[in-house]
Amino acid sequence: MNFIDSAIAWFNPETGLRRAHARQMLDAARDYAAAGNGRRNSNWRARGTSSTTEIGGALQALRDRSRAFVRDNWAGQRILDVLVSHAVGTGIMTVPDTGSDRDDNRYRDAREAWEQHSDIEEVLDYGGQQALAVRSMAEGGDCVVRHLATGINEVRGVVPFRLQLLEGDHIDTTRDSRIVRGGTYERTRLGVALGDWGQRRGLYLHPQHPGDQDAVKIETSTLIDWQDLCHLYRPLRAGQLRGVPIFTPILLPAKEVADLMEAVIVQQRTQASFGGFLKRQAGGLNPLAAKNDPTTGQKVTEIRPGQIQDIGDADIVFANPSSTSQFETASMMGLFAMAAGAGITYDQLTGDLRQANYSSLRAGKIEFRRIIEQMQWHYIVPMFCRRVDRRFEDLATMSGILRQRRDGYRVKHVMPAIEPIDPKKDLEADILAVRAGRMSPQEFISGWGRDWRTVVTDFDAFFRFCDDNGLRNLMFDLDPRRPQSGPVPQPQTGDTTDV
Repeated sequence: MNFIDSAIAWFNPETGLRRAHARQMLDAARDYAAAGNGRRNSNWRARGTSSTTEIGGALQALRDRSRAFVRDNWAGQRILDVLVSHAVGTGIMTVPDTGSDRDDNRYRDAREAWEQHSDIEEVLDYGGQQALAVRSMAEGGDCVVRHLATGINEVRGVVPFRLQLLEGDHIDTTRDSRIVRGGTYERTRLGVALGDWGQRRGLYLHPQHPGDQDAVKIETSTLIDWQDLCHLYRPLRAGQLRGVPIFTPILLPAKEVADLMEAVIVQQRTQASFGGFLKRQAGGLNPLAAKNDPTTGQKVTEIRPGQIQDIGDADIVFANPSSTSQFETASMMGLFAMAAGAGITYDQLTGDLRQANYSSLRAGKIEFRRIIEQMQWHYIVPMFCRRVDRRFEDLATMSGILRQRRDGYRVKHVMPAIEPIDPKKDLEADILAVRAGRMSPQEFISGWGRDWRTVVTDFDAFFRFCDDNGLRNLMFDLDPRRPQSGPVPQPQTGDTTDV
């Protein structure tokens, strides 16, 4: 009990007792070491602010430093390449599954034609736009995709629908207010217009990138309706409105690792530059004065590796640089931390497979694949693919390219194939899973990045051609109708079915 509590207790014991009890309860609430205020926690900064408040004050700096990290550091470029190549690959396929072969085929044809012309800038196809959107989200925190309806005859026979990709910089973060308009409460935070229960009403977008040097002035942002947009970002907290770059947790460690590597390189160059120094008596010419290089004729002022410089007559002294260094251990631990923070494995970041084997690679890839699956099904598909699919269907039916269906056009998404570490073992395991009923044949084929209907149709067309042209005797090991490298099974007695 401190002096104040003791004084109060002397005059009013009941009040003093309540104060002592409250102080005891407060101390008990801090039994967690991480919640204490001792010497070890004295410089631990933490605030109870919302995600929007935290991001609002840091987004610009995080975005700029993240892009600098990707531009100037090989690790940043590598992390982006690995994440995008696994999450999107050559593109996430949209496959119709209406139950009607006729409608499925029409949708598939319309979709293939549109995906070649989906980019309003006429630079990428739909798969390329997916990859660029995910890359922009990972590097800058978020990416905006605008839905643009074009003229119905702009490209004959193609759905009049285009996509425009915008970096998150286009969102006007200065739009931050709360007003009542027409009896309706409107709230805008960091450029995101909100309705009741936090529902998105739209985004305030600049017509031109604020960082474009060609812009004479930043034009006033306008509110774009939410139905005409995809806002792709990675929510990390409930109520989060804007995303942060995927490099956020590793920017500082990555800079320290880069500084360490630079220091070691400078140290090695410095150690190689020091040779011997020959002393002379005072009053002589300056031996370190710039001299002409006999080969180039230019002045030479730097110390070169292996150089012995004459600086006097007394004796010669050789440098003895320290050779002890923990660089390899420190740099490897830094790279381990960077890979873990970015959600990839060490070998994916560095290509170092010296101590890897099948079991370690497979164990690491299982965790990585789970992270990629979360990214695909929690962010990319609901925030991007499904919104594009719904708008594509609406404009395709309005333009008469697809017929109206009471139940609409149900679609599925096929993710890019995951290359197995040991193809034979993984394929045999998948086949056993199908035979055991753990997965369906459709899931088996889709897991390899293919549309199962296309695969089945292609197989049927291939073998039908062989059968119709008298090519039954061709011994293809790829024919699933006969045992591998074996003869054609003969039909049983009374069986009239063609083999």
